[in-house]
Amino acid sequence: MERCYLPEKCEALPNRSCHLYPYRYFICDEHRQISYAVRSSPMARLRSAVAVFSIFCTLTLSAATRIDDPKAFVSDVYRQLIASQSGHDYTPPDDIYSARLAKLFREDRRKAKGEVGCLEILFWVNGQDYVIRDLSVTSADQGPDRKTVTARFMNIDRREEIRFDFLRNGRRWLLDEVHSTSATPWTLSEILKCSQ
Repeated sequence: MERCYLPEKCEALPNRSCHLYPYRYFICDEHRQISYAVRSSPMARLRSAVAVFSIFCTLTLSAATRIDDPKAFVSDVYRQLIASQSGHDYTPPDDIYSARLAKLFREDRRKAKGEVGCLEILFWVNGQDYVIRDLSVTSADQGPDRKTVTARFMNIDRREEIRFDFLRNGRRWLLDEVHSTSATPWTLSEILKCSQ
């Protein structure tokens, strides 16, 4: 019968497990190798389950924003912006852009080198400050793979109208352009090109 020695206990053991600590044991095999194993208690299993759940939630929260319905998405962004007026912290997602618009945002961030870039406003509200009221959101199809969503609202003391052009990329809608038709009209892609 083979024996192996556990240096922790300095004793010879036959081919069997040795329970040295609660929930931990050593196994000696025929090659005099020591294997370590951990017994799982109910609390250890609970801790593992909580850890797996936490990782799942983190991955879910950091997953790309999926837009199935552009009108519902824009309405939800404004709903959250309105809620943020009373202390709720919210930043609209920035992983919703078409490749063309995403490239313009990346270039603007790169050229700004940590400073404020070309876009000095929160384009969703056409300003830096906002108190949104009287919101209405409508949608119009511009073909099978294009939709325009229009948001009309009062921001502080100004009437705003902002159009969002979405395009379908596979099964996901992406924001391709934003236009303000207010007193001083602008187009988002043109603002992002200010330093070119």
